[in-house]
Amino acid sequence: MVNAQDIHFSQVGNSPLNISPALTAVFSGDIRFVGNYKSQWQSVPVNFMTFSGAYEMKFLRKGMPNSMFGGGLIFNYDQAGSGDLSLSQLGLNLGYTHQISKSNFLSAGFQVSANQRMFSPNQLSFDDQFDGEIFNSDLGTQEIFEEPSFTYINYSVGFNWHFQIPEKRTRLDVGFSIFNLNEARQSFFDRSDVVLSKRMHLHGMGSFMVSKKVDVMLLGMMAVQDPYTETILGTGLKYHLNQTMTKELSVQFGLSYRVGDAIIPNVEIDFRNSIRVGVSYDVNMSNFTEATNGKGSPEFSIIYTLNKVAPLDKKKICPLY
Repeated sequence: MVNAQDIHFSQVGNSPLNISPALTAVFSGDIRFVGNYKSQWQSVPVNFMTFSGAYEMKFLRKGMPNSMFGGGLIFNYDQAGSGDLSLSQLGLNLGYTHQISKSNFLSAGFQVSANQRMFSPNQLSFDDQFDGEIFNSDLGTQEIFEEPSFTYINYSVGFNWHFQIPEKRTRLDVGFSIFNLNEARQSFFDRSDVVLSKRMHLHGMGSFMVSKKVDVMLLGMMAVQDPYTETILGTGLKYHLNQTMTKELSVQFGLSYRVGDAIIPNVEIDFRNSIRVGVSYDVNMSNFTEATNGKGSPEFSIIYTLNKVAPLDKKKICPLY
């Protein structure tokens, strides 16, 4: 059995819909835009480029004072190698959050996505294009590709527990998710023998105030997709430079470790609790170091959160922070 693999980002907390459908609309605010870009292994021929863009919003109902619905759209695009092997994905996320106490929230989420995989045969070279002396790209090839692209539908689910004490700047998210529930066929030839294996996530992300101006950030994620496992552990310090309302400004310095693969230093700037920009770099430490000379991948993220102004006679419900 041969298995296809999913995309991944190093800035775990800055691509929530790629971590779990249950994180849909689990944030402070009403509307959120998220963008991620990763460029990997530019120093070797088989490089990777990954982009993700997401939009989320909350749906509050007067008759359900302790509950909240959320919806979101996510678009992922990934391209790799000299054949421009690519994945385009457009997903619809639905989430439901129930407040079980002042500080505790339980969420469940579902994602359905339409996907396309394709490659460019004219970007590849083959043995029969060797004319006896040199390689000649103008020569025809006997290689025939009947289906250089195909589409499929994918389903995923997730669950999350959110804990918060806003006055102490404390929050914690812990949960699990299962992507690719239907294990869609993936081969460009006979799709009966290649499947997109289920990907199971365990995640934990928290922020804890240790002084008036300093928070400690912790994160952990394990992704299991046969036959591979990815584990990322990270920590950071967030320093609040300005805590004046509407002028909030903070900077965060962090360090993560992808077990057996890379060390990932990262920096984030948060302005007015509405715009967060993150930059990280994977320093390769795996056996691939000989080919990359330790060069891994830069990654960029931006998160923009909007808060709607509600009429004075309305009370906001299910207050997630």
